[in-house]
Amino acid sequence: MSPGIVKELQFFGLAVLRGAGLLVLYDLIRIFRRIVPHGVFAIALEDVLYWAGTALLVFQLLYRENDGAVRGYALFAVAAGMMIYHRTVSGWLVEHIAGILNWCLGIVLKPLRAIWRKIVQVFRVAVRFYKKKLKKGLKEFIMILFS
Repeated sequence: MSPGIVKELQFFGLAVLRGAGLLVLYDLIRIFRRIVPHGVFAIALEDVLYWAGTALLVFQLLYRENDGAVRGYALFAVAAGMMIYHRTVSGWLVEHIAGILNWCLGIVLKPLRAIWRKIVQVFRVAVRFYKKKLKKGLKEFIMILFS
């Protein structure tokens, strides 16, 4: 086999791996979204940042490995790597990793929620108590002020 063909095959393989790696990064975002609730704006911002980073990583691959020449098969290889990863392990990994992390967080957060509820109860009682005192003191102050 000629060295040129070997180099092109290596480049193709690197592009496939880069595509899979890019989708691994997006899966990390998907896992984070399943753990931490997001609004529409946060999701849109994350997606814009992800795709900007993706463009930079693909450009870096083309620049370093192919002297900046954009070739259709390279973009196809990146897309193929993404598709292969997505069709094989992506869904399973996201579901299970997010489930495990949610379970772990549930164990950690359960006692903290109980403590937080007690703190809120104490705070509410204190607010009611001082609110009554403040009203009484304010009434007395107004009576003294206007008498």
